[in-house]
Amino acid sequence: MLNKPQRSLSLYISSPQACDYLDNNIAQNIFISPEEKIDSVTYEYLLSVGFRRSGEFIYRPHCKACQACISCRVPLSSFSLSRSQKRVLNKNKDLERKTVNAEFNDEHYALYLKYQRSRHAGGVMENFDEKAYKDFLCQSPGESVFIESWLNGQLVAVALTDVFQRSMSAVYTFFDPDHPTRSLGTLSVLEQIQCAQSLNKDYLYLGYYIQASKKMTYKANFQPLQLFENDNWVSYKDSLSEK
Repeated sequence: MLNKPQRSLSLYISSPQACDYLDNNIAQNIFISPEEKIDSVTYEYLLSVGFRRSGEFIYRPHCKACQACISCRVPLSSFSLSRSQKRVLNKNKDLERKTVNAEFNDEHYALYLKYQRSRHAGGVMENFDEKAYKDFLCQSPGESVFIESWLNGQLVAVALTDVFQRSMSAVYTFFDPDHPTRSLGTLSVLEQIQCAQSLNKDYLYLGYYIQASKKMTYKANFQPLQLFENDNWVSYKDSLSEK
């Protein structure tokens, strides 16, 4: 059990806006005030109660008419590879993995832009300049690393991961869209799981699971998955059985 912060944190609620994941839905978030100085111990606790970060902004969904966004994590001691995940690891045995500090790098930035323009064309993040990129991926309340994947000297994937005392958190992943058969998104999650296991962490947080959003349901492929529902962590399978 992580210790709750001894002081109260200042919160504010965002203005209503169109949901990025569910059509015709309105989204709102609770944010930790930017004036708060959040250290890694406090942020790990916030992760355990459903918060997440984007750059330096720490938030949790707070939508009036919807509770579709559910924080999820993988308990690492019981994680089991599926057959398809074993195939992903096998087909990528020729890749080299490196772990580096989460600092700005021209090669990372070029791959990020290539990924955005291929996978999220027209989105806000497609046109991030260097400052916006740094604010998004190179700011952290604690220790953060980039887990890189290399193919014959070419950078093909980067996963930003926060590292805490008991857990790690997958923040954002981008990869080369020219290698679709390698399943680099799945590979990056598996590499983060392996990294966290090697450091004897208890959990890898994967952000929010959204059952009604096709681009967010992939997280259920990493079993056993836990979901944060009604202020408690429950197994994904138990959650489904209750619905």
